[in-house]
Amino acid sequence: MKSKILAGAGIMSLAGLCGCVNVDEEVAAAPSVYWKAPKEAKPEALYAPSQIKTDKIEEDKNSEAAEKPERNRGGELSASEKMIAGKKLELSELSDIALENNTSTRVYWFQAKRYAASVGKAQAAYYPQVSVGGEIYRDKTKPSVGYSLGIPIGAYYETAYGPSAQINWLLCDFGKRGARVDSAKEALRAANFEYNQSIQDVVLAVNVAYFNYCAAVGAVKAALLSLEDAKTSFESADRKLKDGVGNKQDMLNALAAVKSAEFQVENGKAQVETARASLALAMGVEVSNIANIADEMPSPSSPEAGKSIEELVARAMKSRQSLMAQYASLRKTQSDAEIARRDFLPQISANASAAYGWYTQRDRDDQYQYQVGLSASWSVFEGFARKYELVSAKAAERAQAQQLKAEQIKIISDVWAYYHVYLSASKQVESAKAVVEASLEAYKATKIGFDSGVSSITDLLDAQNRLASARQTEVNARASLSSAVARLSHAVGAIGAKLEM
Repeated sequence: MKSKILAGAGIMSLAGLCGCVNVDEEVAAAPSVYWKAPKEAKPEALYAPSQIKTDKIEEDKNSEAAEKPERNRGGELSASEKMIAGKKLELSELSDIALENNTSTRVYWFQAKRYAASVGKAQAAYYPQVSVGGEIYRDKTKPSVGYSLGIPIGAYYETAYGPSAQINWLLCDFGKRGARVDSAKEALRAANFEYNQSIQDVVLAVNVAYFNYCAAVGAVKAALLSLEDAKTSFESADRKLKDGVGNKQDMLNALAAVKSAEFQVENGKAQVETARASLALAMGVEVSNIANIADEMPSPSSPEAGKSIEELVARAMKSRQSLMAQYASLRKTQSDAEIARRDFLPQISANASAAYGWYTQRDRDDQYQYQVGLSASWSVFEGFARKYELVSAKAAERAQAQQLKAEQIKIISDVWAYYHVYLSASKQVESAKAVVEASLEAYKATKIGFDSGVSSITDLLDAQNRLASARQTEVNARASLSSAVARLSHAVGAIGAKLEM
């Protein structure tokens, strides 16, 4: 017997050692060393972004249905169909596509579904718990008389089988179930508010990314105009050199200005593609799908911008979905604290059970039993665990109240900051337009002066640089104004800014 025990202990020890994890082998050797994933850690199947849909993962990513858009009932293409067909996409259509494809909204949507299931799970406590089963057994009995007298009278064998059922129903727990349901409902509401906020965040991200894209395109257009001006200046300097009234130094300086303008054009083109990639990221689509985008910067106009700062803050306190989520989270923690308080109370349950058995022996009658009753339980002492659970729940409630306060202060600060950014951006656009007009006139006058010999090449190039800088400033100012309107609308809880051409 002793050897069997030792053998069993050895086997258990060996199994335990085999199941132990060597922590050093499971991570990188040092914080500065790249972790090399083992083969089994890598995915067996790789999916393209287009394969991962909302409800499934498609095996065939090159399906004809995905490549050939169908016209809707109105005869017009939807935003997604326009994207697939390569049509030009406006800002509103880009936002629609983003709401259909952006992964963050999907994450929050599925998270809300999880919390909805948690509500159902909490409500299940109000229903009885029913279980059924069955058994079959072989019984061997030796009468105790035979053992006491030492008479070998033999053993009795019998085989029986039959079903059984049991019902347990919690009748009263003095409000603990109700508090759990309230907690689950508030968690669901918070998740739904966060989902709404994610939609607003996606729309804002698309708006800002689109304005940055338009600004990058505008910068290329401005750089092309500057390149044309530089070429004109170079032609004038080169012509004066050939006519014998100029010098080679002026011609080379003008040529250098041309090459610098060409550099700015190429750099601007790269920035356009970078902005396109950022826009695709905000939309949740592959960048190759949005090759055709409307690039005219819209002139922003928003009803929020015309209100006072006090009105905007008041609206934000009622409309910001992130703030509503914080309120719901606070109510959840209050329900959790109520659960902890109710845990000190007893609970009353009803229970019933029944079983029926058939015997294979013909001389045995069927056997059955049933039981119905009430039970009460009250945990009197468990080492102060419930006390500390209540302390923890109260602390969580107070911490959530502080998070609510922090969110309120953040929203007020956002509204205040973006409101004044909008006011400043509006004035900057007007100033930038005036600067461009003045710089253009100055450049034209300097160009005439240079052709007539009154101005030097330095004066001409300086005027040209000021004009190029003014054009870029106007592009940036218009993009900043559009972004400011979108951010202000987002700060007060609006889904998107109203942008008019």
